[in-house]
Amino acid sequence: MPVKPKIPVLIVTGFLGSGKTSFINHLLSENRGLKIGIIENEFGEKSIDSLLIANYKPESILELNNGCICCSIFNEFSLALQELVKKHDHLEQLIIETTGVADPGPIIEPFYTDPDLIRLFELKGTVCMVDALHFNDQVVGFEQKKQVMLSDLIVLNKTNDADRKQLPLLRKKIAVLNKTATVIETNHARIDGSHLQMLQPNLQDDFVRMIRKPFYSEPEVNEFHSFTIRFGGFVNENRFRDWFAYFASFHKKNIYRIKGIVNFDDSPLLGVVQSVGGTVSISEGSVVNPYDPIENVLVFIGKEISKFEIEKEFRQYLFQEN
Repeated sequence: MPVKPKIPVLIVTGFLGSGKTSFINHLLSENRGLKIGIIENEFGEKSIDSLLIANYKPESILELNNGCICCSIFNEFSLALQELVKKHDHLEQLIIETTGVADPGPIIEPFYTDPDLIRLFELKGTVCMVDALHFNDQVVGFEQKKQVMLSDLIVLNKTNDADRKQLPLLRKKIAVLNKTATVIETNHARIDGSHLQMLQPNLQDDFVRMIRKPFYSEPEVNEFHSFTIRFGGFVNENRFRDWFAYFASFHKKNIYRIKGIVNFDDSPLLGVVQSVGGTVSISEGSVVNPYDPIENVLVFIGKEISKFEIEKEFRQYLFQEN
């Protein structure tokens, strides 16, 4: 009996009014041939957004209204996803829209740690909608900053209505929080060619291309830090998995995101390494180009972290590796 393919998952986050629902509506309208499941994470007894999802059957929308799934009903989130697949075993894609005032980390983490979700789903990436008109006023809280930090693709929305002279400064502020995400400017939450089948694989491809380039940023006073560690050579996969799981868990209170690429012994594919909130995921990436230098790259985003101390821990690990 053939193994059923995993259902790709796209998480859409962003602050209130940034255009998340419009973005999802466009995805649905441009992918009418796909069976897409929608999960909305809303506060309150009645979800307004379910009334805004265009041309979609209500029974395909699962709303968890007895609290924010980010913090109070973690276990129900996993069970709800499993129940959705059980009732709709024809699903080909899953989109999760997070509430605009929450940290998306606890939504991402179960896809790295929950065996049932790992068996059923494959997290392809997180998209953050950013309101170009109101970003400076909105991004004042820790949760809103983490929405940017934990995303793979950032959609800078409403740029036609924004002051064009302010857009470079806005991009710079976004880069302070997340240097590795692809940033796209748009209006009305539209992305050219935003078919899910095209968008999701590109999240990884764009990251791999971007991560190979040196990062340059002007020093400034900022509570969050981002830096890159690069090292050469091949790495033993089993030893790296064990060490990296321990490292990420140990630093989970101050390192919010780790993402990178690693060359494993005897593997024709790059290893894509990720960590959110201390949970880790190591998956197969693109085929190794034999003409590229053998370079491993890890990017760290967090608060009150010392690049010197982290590099010291890595040197100790590499010394043991060799």
